[in-house]
Amino acid sequence: MGIEAIVLGIVSALRPATSQAAVFALLRAPAASRNLAAYTVAGFVSSVLFGLIVLAVFDGAGGAFGRRDITAAFDLLAGVAALGFAAGVQRGGLSRRRNRQPGRATSAIATRLSRPSMATAAVAGVATHVPGLIYLVALNSIAADEPGPADALVQVAVYNVLWFALPLGALVLVLKSPATATAFLDRLTAWARRNQERLVVALFGALGLYLTIKGVVGLAS
Repeated sequence: MGIEAIVLGIVSALRPATSQAAVFALLRAPAASRNLAAYTVAGFVSSVLFGLIVLAVFDGAGGAFGRRDITAAFDLLAGVAALGFAAGVQRGGLSRRRNRQPGRATSAIATRLSRPSMATAAVAGVATHVPGLIYLVALNSIAADEPGPADALVQVAVYNVLWFALPLGALVLVLKSPATATAFLDRLTAWARRNQERLVVALFGALGLYLTIKGVVGLAS
């Protein structure tokens, strides 16, 4: 298991996302443990399947164009995209969006998940874990090592366990003590809101710089 994919899994768990609002809403809804389990299992399985499909695509592209070149080119493009996103947030992109639509996404999630069925919770698990840039970078890193099918499955599963650390942790807490789970997530959510822009800029800025340098070096070698 490459250290890069592990680090990216941790970054995915830490970055602010709509999944946090969904988990918070499910904790406050009736049958919290049942719905959190449906949310987590559905999201996890769909994300793992997506990862295995993308690895197959990366493997085909690597065979056609050269694995090293494909890996380096993707790293460079992803790095530039991450730096651009971090720069946009630094200039106040998130603040302007919140001012135009204050809390709309969070409120919509809370409303839809206030009294959810298991099917609704499962769909939310998939919808709030749509694979993005960080997951694709992790898959590119895994593909670069040319793993066998079993190894690829293990690595994708480990990444997703890290990505789903919040709902998994919430599920464990709610099974032991629902009040403790809600209080903990309250504090975590408040902290994330206060530091959202700084977190996004730091995470995507560092990731973008690393990937850009890695991509340039890979293409030059």
